[in-house]
Amino acid sequence: MRRRTALSGLGIAAAALMALTGCATTTAGAAPEPTTPPVASIDSDLLVRAGHLTTCMDMPYQPFQYFDSAGDPTGVDIDLVTEVAARLGLEPNIQNSVFDTIIAAVKGGKCDLIWADQYVTPERVEQLDMVAYWRADEVVVVSEGNPNGVGGRDELCGVKVAGQKGGADVETLEELSAACVAAGDEPINILQFPRSPDAYQALASGQVDAWMTEKVAALLLQQEKKAKIEFTDTFTLGDGDTAGLTAFSFRPGDADVYDPVMEAVQSMIDDGTWAEIWKKWGLSDIAVEPHKI
Repeated sequence: MRRRTALSGLGIAAAALMALTGCATTTAGAAPEPTTPPVASIDSDLLVRAGHLTTCMDMPYQPFQYFDSAGDPTGVDIDLVTEVAARLGLEPNIQNSVFDTIIAAVKGGKCDLIWADQYVTPERVEQLDMVAYWRADEVVVVSEGNPNGVGGRDELCGVKVAGQKGGADVETLEELSAACVAAGDEPINILQFPRSPDAYQALASGQVDAWMTEKVAALLLQQEKKAKIEFTDTFTLGDGDTAGLTAFSFRPGDADVYDPVMEAVQSMIDDGTWAEIWKKWGLSDIAVEPHKI
């Protein structure tokens, strides 16, 4: 298969980007030939859907998880999950969920795990067993030329800024807004959108002056020339060893799913498949060794 990088060759129909609302289930294409025997197994009675590894995602989030022009799931996360499922003798099954309800979805039994590029935060660690697998930077995004003169993250008082509902960027904006008020300035006017493409469209249409999001996704829009944007600030969320870490997640204490999935992940690390998938998408520099937080 022809190799693609994160910053080129990832064309996706605009309609596919914008039409995803609510929840939907789809199988992520044909699974690769399963390892024989599987490296581990999960009791079928414990799975949401027998014979499948049902994974909650929030699509589209290009280049990690999105639909290609043919309507098929693709991206780094899709490749990783598909290979994990194959090594468990299962088919991948994607449950497309709105990000701010995704924790409730896994706890409510709608999926076996979450693979939705969640920032590691203290609040999420309290609710989930999180496995960090890449490190992200955040950016403040503005339209090309910065027509409204928006500054960096500490200069957003009184500015209309978009963020994804339920995302760490909104939490950050709320903290920054509180600091504005404490300093006697205007709060940040935060507009929350269910998905990243909605937030970008709000910026493109002039509904907001800026957009806070993860850098890789914004770079992809910029370098594919789908978006005429620039950044006024780049920074890492969090402190210490967990700063910027992004994770896939499990119900807390759910060893029946966690243990076999992590055995499959470890087997991919051991034989080089894990690194090869990141290399295929041109994102080796942001990947970190998967580890439980």
